[in-house]
Amino acid sequence: MKKILVSMMLLGSLGLFSCQDMFLQMPDTTGTVDLKEVYGSAKNAKSALMTCYRQSLLHGLPGGWGVGHGTLGALCGEVSRGYSWHGTYTITQSGLDVNGTDGSDAGSEHFGNNWAYIRDCFLVKTNIDRVPDMTQEEKDYIKAEVTALIAYRYMGMFYRYGGLPIVRKDFANAAEPAVNVGRSSLEDTLDYILELCDEAYDGLPEGDWSAADQGRMTRGAVLAIKARTLLFAARPLFNSATPYLSGAHDELVCFGSTDETRWQQAIEANEAVLAWAAANNYALINTGAAGEGQPNPNAFDDYATATSTPANREVLLAYKNNDTNMWSWPASAIFYYNNYSPYWGNNRYDTDQSGLMTNFLEFYYKADGSDYANWPKLGEPAPRPVEEWLANIEAIEPRAKADNIFIGFDAFNNQGDSRWTALNWGRQTANASKDNNFPGAQGEGRGCAAPTKFYYKAGSRVWYEQPLFRMAEIYLNLAEAYNEKGNAAKALENLNKVHNRAGLPAIAETGQDALRKLIRRERAIELYRENHRYYDVKHWKDENIANGIIGGKMRELQFKIKSGHSGSFNLREAVESYWDAVAYESTWNPKMYLEPIPQSEINKGTLVQNPGY
Repeated sequence: MKKILVSMMLLGSLGLFSCQDMFLQMPDTTGTVDLKEVYGSAKNAKSALMTCYRQSLLHGLPGGWGVGHGTLGALCGEVSRGYSWHGTYTITQSGLDVNGTDGSDAGSEHFGNNWAYIRDCFLVKTNIDRVPDMTQEEKDYIKAEVTALIAYRYMGMFYRYGGLPIVRKDFANAAEPAVNVGRSSLEDTLDYILELCDEAYDGLPEGDWSAADQGRMTRGAVLAIKARTLLFAARPLFNSATPYLSGAHDELVCFGSTDETRWQQAIEANEAVLAWAAANNYALINTGAAGEGQPNPNAFDDYATATSTPANREVLLAYKNNDTNMWSWPASAIFYYNNYSPYWGNNRYDTDQSGLMTNFLEFYYKADGSDYANWPKLGEPAPRPVEEWLANIEAIEPRAKADNIFIGFDAFNNQGDSRWTALNWGRQTANASKDNNFPGAQGEGRGCAAPTKFYYKAGSRVWYEQPLFRMAEIYLNLAEAYNEKGNAAKALENLNKVHNRAGLPAIAETGQDALRKLIRRERAIELYRENHRYYDVKHWKDENIANGIIGGKMRELQFKIKSGHSGSFNLREAVESYWDAVAYESTWNPKMYLEPIPQSEINKGTLVQNPGY
């Protein structure tokens, strides 16, 4: 297969190497910790392993995806774009760019960091046998773990960039010359990820780790990496005879044919995850199930537990970091920019500009499973009375209440805890104003709710464990793949596992197109703020991607305060009316289906860019 030469930047990490101009150039270890010291004891070697976890699994999270402020949800209509100095604001305003912004080296990703972290994993894999006070079994497990971490990082780059350079070693031998590695085809990249997964699976323990080692890679997590990768391979963006944009190297961005067997491969991979989970006590949490197809009466508690409780048995892999220092990395990135904690006052500085958009609010069902017919619409002749808003939120489905603190309400997922009241959070007025600016937008950013996902019964806990693979995702993967194969019965079986757990009555739709929309809606709601939607809509080539998802009119509910009240009053008592308005318009261009590679790499004269940039 023809390859395109690409030079890649490496930022040395693990404290071993200084910065290099080329990814595969030999590292200069002068004045730094050398390999002999790192792998001279089990303690130091395990520290190097944990650094690999810390770096590799941060992919897509604030501080680990390139942009320093905001989250992926701000780029796909979940929450607002943030302040004008945020990378997410710039991207929504101008689109993805080859020069990057706010910490990225291009687009909304950091291309160079991927290779730095992959190299660190290879260094552990290559040198772990040196450790004198570690059993061979421990060494073999660690080799499998870093192989799985490499697969995880490649998986993320696969659906961000398409075809990738295939790296199989650390190139740390000073006798080797500097090497350029070419981008391989999409097909070859997919094969390499699957190869890594198979190697990691074979080297890991058959069952789960002991309690002391929870959070390390398992065979189930490796199967989940494989399952997600194959799902993206089956989706329309890649699984096509023609690329989304024509270029000189189409094999990097599509398979060159539409192959329905890819959906079957995705089915088999996701079913393998379910089989492993069943054998190792992992499952969708549904304590109130009275039988298949029945709404779960414990929906709020079960869903909130699955997304918030550390080490729960629905989560196959999580980003585990219990650092409580808001100024240390990556806690400063993840917690400070991603969530709203009442213990970090400065956290409001960024998250008060990450409110829930009307674009996303409209996905939620009522608690009885019906659709809302009375959200405000653009162009209405008058504002709506606030009593309607309050009644709508009282009636909304449990997942919405677990994931958001809505204007006029305290946090549903921490009721009775004074630290989680609307007044303590300073959220009581949001965009509210004494002036009636109807029908326009009088404010931008706070939306109609602030995110509380991952903090169910959190109390004073400021850290959380971001789920990277949950059992709910696996069922939704299967629902999607079975529907594309034309098997509505199996699609509904898997879809309703998630839908019923959320306390909603079973969906019965069997038409493929209509069911596809329902599956995508369920995925949006269930996986809100878990870094799925931004890539899902691209790889689906969603028909509305430019109309309120990534591009188009981004809407926020606006609230008017009654005369005589001020922002110090609780909004429930002080608000008079509300309406919907366009807060800003976001940019979409078809080139944005995939990320750009940095201009700095193109300037070296050896790199072919993804089409359109």
